[in-house]
Amino acid sequence: MVNNYKKKTNKNSWTEEQMQQAIDFVKDGKSILASAQEFGIPRSTLQKKLKLLEACHDFPLKTDYQGGFKRVFSAEQEEAFVQYILDMEHRLMGLSSTEIRRLAFQWAEKLKISHPFNHRTGLAGKDWLRAFMSRHKLSLRKPEHTSTARAKGFNKENVAEFFTLLQNLMNEYKFDPKNIYNCDETGITVCPKSSSRIVTSRGKRQVGGLTAADRGETVSAEICMSATGVFMPPLLIFPRVKENPEYLVNKPPGSWAVFDKSGWMSTPIFKKWFEEFLKFSKASETNPVLLILDGHASHIKNIEVIDLARENHVHILCLPPHCSHRMQPLDVGFMKPLSSYYSEALTAFQRKGAVVTMKNIFGLFGTAFMKAAKMETAVNSFKKCGIWPLNPDIFADTDYAAVSRTNYQKQNEKGPDSQNERVPESQNERVPENPNESCSSSQNIDTVRI
Repeated sequence: MVNNYKKKTNKNSWTEEQMQQAIDFVKDGKSILASAQEFGIPRSTLQKKLKLLEACHDFPLKTDYQGGFKRVFSAEQEEAFVQYILDMEHRLMGLSSTEIRRLAFQWAEKLKISHPFNHRTGLAGKDWLRAFMSRHKLSLRKPEHTSTARAKGFNKENVAEFFTLLQNLMNEYKFDPKNIYNCDETGITVCPKSSSRIVTSRGKRQVGGLTAADRGETVSAEICMSATGVFMPPLLIFPRVKENPEYLVNKPPGSWAVFDKSGWMSTPIFKKWFEEFLKFSKASETNPVLLILDGHASHIKNIEVIDLARENHVHILCLPPHCSHRMQPLDVGFMKPLSSYYSEALTAFQRKGAVVTMKNIFGLFGTAFMKAAKMETAVNSFKKCGIWPLNPDIFADTDYAAVSRTNYQKQNEKGPDSQNERVPESQNERVPENPNESCSSSQNIDTVRI
């Protein structure tokens, strides 16, 4: 719980009127000490004011005092920071209290000002957050259990809000369909859970197969496609500390990789990817770009990316929480065939008697990506989501009812105790190990509301 700071001194507790009366007492012949005691003013303070009065007749009797704490940001800087929060909130990037604290740290670092924030965690303090929220129209709302939130995610209200924002952006910036993009992160396991069936003798109970040397490890891929079927060369994130050129063998043309201990997207890596996206999309004032993504990951909620987007005329719009399975083009039409093609490539590779290692992943993924990345797939995916051509009425009442029934049935199958379980948003979700890594908003944290 955030502490409520209690003032530990009576410094500057007197009023300007009391100071004027004390000065008048001294002028009438009273001693400085007696006058100070009479009006509750420190003797030294009264003495300083009298000296100033002798030297200059025009000076403030009382100066503002902030109770022992200096404000980190000036009023102008804080208003600019509030605008960041408003912009993100209006693009459906719901911010948790922790994310507000992380943004405040980034804002202070960007301004290169002295601040008391924690450099190890990259967070502003809880006391700062409390004071900040008290100065502005911000409040905390406790989220519901994940299963309940997910059931309520895909509903008319959330979908209507998204399409209203999308339509407003379309009307204002007149995006060309080639400039409407969707990006998402997916995990590539060295050994996928499902394998293609093979033909064998009837009655044979067990079929042999080769396993991978790096079984259980996951490589992340950032994929991006446009409404006209153009695919940006993918980024792969390998769970390795040192770069290894052998991991880049047989990669798709233009694709690239970064090496990070976690193997997952983080704030610095997403910034690198976004810089490549700016080059790929050729965004400019005369060529504005719309980027639609799932807003649950904290790595997209950072000052540097928001600034880059503003400066280069990229407009970021987040999908409503827990709606990506119906509203994100990559999820709706691309990820499933990509997974199937990858499984096929992996099986074909192993049938040659080879053992899969990290050095083979880019080549195998590249084979699957080249098969899945079809213009028709991307165009149809955007159409099914109602994003392009814009169709706010793409979903019928039966679509919402079907999702509600499915969630209700699943909840009943799990039983009442399942509401207290931590349900991952996807098979790739996990708790971040450092403050720069992404974190799902479905965790049990407060959400800041404007």
